[in-house]
Formats: sequence, C-alpha cells, structure tokens
Amino acid sequence: MNDRSERTAAIVGVGAILPQARDAAAFWENVRDGRYAITDVDPARWDPALYYDPDPRAPEKTYSKIGGWVRDWDWDPLGWRLPMPPKVTDAMDDGQKWAVACTRMALADAGWPERPLNLDRTAVMLGNAMAGEKHYLTALRITFPELARELERAESFAALPPGVRAARRSLSVRRMPSSRLW
Repeated sequence: MNDRSERTAAIVGVGAILPQARDAAAFWENVRDGRYAITDVDPARWDPALYYDPDPRAPEKTYSKIGGWVRDWDWDPLGWRLPMPPKVTDAMDDGQKWAVACTRMALADAGWPERPLNLDRTAVMLGNAMAGEKHYLTALRITFPELARELERAESFAALPPGVRAARRSLSVRRMPSSRLW
C-alpha cells in the first residue's frame, strides 16, 4: 500500500446536531455570528434542586447549572423513507436518533442519492460522548438523585426504621464508581 491515493481520505459530507444548531450550516452561522449556545439547564431535563451545589467539592453534585443543550432537531424517519418501524424508533434514545439523522445529513451533503456512492469506499464517522464501556454506571450515577427521591417518597421505605433507611442511603452512595457526579 505504497500508493498515496489508497491511503487518502476525503470528507465529502457533514452532518451535525448541536446546541442551538439543528444542522452544520446553523452551527457555522452561530460561529460566524458569535452566538453563545451555553444556557442554564431546563429543569425538565434535570432538576437543579437534586443535582446542583455551588460547592465544587460537594459529593454527588455538580457545581454548574449551564451547558450546551440540544433542544431543536429534525427526526422524521418515515418522511425520509428509512426502513425503520415506528416501534423501533420509539425505543431509540436521542443519541441513536441523532446518529441516524446526522448520517442522513452527511450523505445528503455529499450529494446522495443523486450522486451515487462507492459503498466500498464510503464510511460514516460519528462522534459521541454519551455512552461507552461505563455507560450503565454513568446512567445510574446521573439518575441516582431521582431514584433516591422516589425511594424517599415510597411508603414502604418510610416505614423502615430510621437506622435501616440511613444505612440503605449510605450503601447506595458508597457503591457508586466515584465520589463525584461529573
């Protein structure tokens, strides 16, 4: 494989779903216009009362209530004529839907379907920070404050002796993989 053309890669299409940018063109407009896409968290996304503490050393809390939140994006697999049954798409999380939507955008940006693709030389590269080997532990840590709140509201938990309730709370926190939420 000494021929340089065999090792060359070309980015011929781009797709993106980003905070306050439903596609790559909107993102570049935001960059060009100096638009700041960091905002306070929407309490519907996560409740600051459960997760926030201004002290950066507070265990199981975050000291920030701001972030880049994706709030507006297109998802229309039936309109796009994708062979995806509605029950399947209903079971997909947003990260999976974003991957499909961004792939579609990148292929369209490359000219497909009007421009044929050499499928042996075509690939889609995805960037994602929402999963990985420790996905389930991360998800547990992120949802733990909500689970703990619901446990506290349960009559059966309230009926336990105070020492048992305290031990259960302590055990749950100690079993988390780290002492910091984020």
